[in-house]
Amino acid sequence: MMLPSPILVVCAGNLCRSPFAEGVFRNRLEQAGVYAEVFSRGLLDVGKQPVPQSALKVAKEFGVDLSEHHAAQLKNEDLQRAGIVLVMSARQRRHIGGISPTAFGKVFLLSQPDDGEAVEDPIGKPDSVFHEVYHQINQLAGLWLQRFGVSS
Repeated sequence: MMLPSPILVVCAGNLCRSPFAEGVFRNRLEQAGVYAEVFSRGLLDVGKQPVPQSALKVAKEFGVDLSEHHAAQLKNEDLQRAGIVLVMSARQRRHIGGISPTAFGKVFLLSQPDDGEAVEDPIGKPDSVFHEVYHQINQLAGLWLQRFGVSS
């Protein structure tokens, strides 16, 4: 499979999971010497909130700096521009299909290369949950990059 670009990662609020996944993809692509645009959005309008402290702290342990990130809501133009859209749950995939039926064919579960299970939302939960979720996202990003033929 060829590397699609841009890669769009979507979660509920664009505060914890999708910005972290964006950072992981960006870091791994850079390490592999491959250029691809990566960006993230949320389904909900939460304003331009910054990333919660737990997310900042745990992401940094994975080498991802989220200190400059602010939430951004998904727009139809984002879906049209994306080469692939990775979501955290089947419900989010269906939601995007309702927003943009023409984009539905390029919307996949982030966990599709593994078990296809939803990636839990860690917001408001202890750091240990952030660790588990960020470890899972890190592994899933690696599986997608393998599918795209990128060694990271």
